[in-house]
Amino acid sequence: MISRDPRRNTILARVRLAWRQLPQDGVMLFVDEMPIAVKHYGGRRYTSAKRLILERAQKTRGFFYLFAAYEVNTGQRRWAFYEHKRSDEMAKFLKQIRRWYPGQPVWIALDHDSAHPCKSRSTRRLMRRLQLHWITLPKGSPDDNPVENMFSDIQLMILDNSNDHDTQTTQRRIGRHLHAVNCRRHRLIQIPYLMNSHKY
Repeated sequence: MISRDPRRNTILARVRLAWRQLPQDGVMLFVDEMPIAVKHYGGRRYTSAKRLILERAQKTRGFFYLFAAYEVNTGQRRWAFYEHKRSDEMAKFLKQIRRWYPGQPVWIALDHDSAHPCKSRSTRRLMRRLQLHWITLPKGSPDDNPVENMFSDIQLMILDNSNDHDTQTTQRRIGRHLHAVNCRRHRLIQIPYLMNSHKY
């Protein structure tokens, strides 16, 4: 999905500039959240045909949000699980990011969600206090955010093949999967508009 936002090229140029001018000890992160309902096979229904398939109204066994960050420098995935996607949970994740990168310059690229700094005054204040810089990505363009690749991978490898009975089981499976990806040599996600995006 390519955004029709008329400012898309300008915004992506700003992301490229921030990447090129990143200090040697600085990091750039892309951040997003994914809602996860614990159901049979991720709750997917592949057809409306009247034959033996998963029920349309499956009972939800639990619900939570996966907060995820992708570090451009090394390809490392960072994550946390929360019950909601409000400014309070976003604040917890931002504080965790600062603990992961203490004292380092950090640039964060994220979309237009209500809990993100472009719309949440409390999130903006917290990011200034934590000395976290931010850039808002173009509207309606999830493919500009490499975290969407992480979510697609989780959907394919974990949720589409799941039959978990509670949220804790699903969270453990997601955590093990992301940890395994972090250990791979070929873990980098190519970002087309960031030339030489893995420069370290």
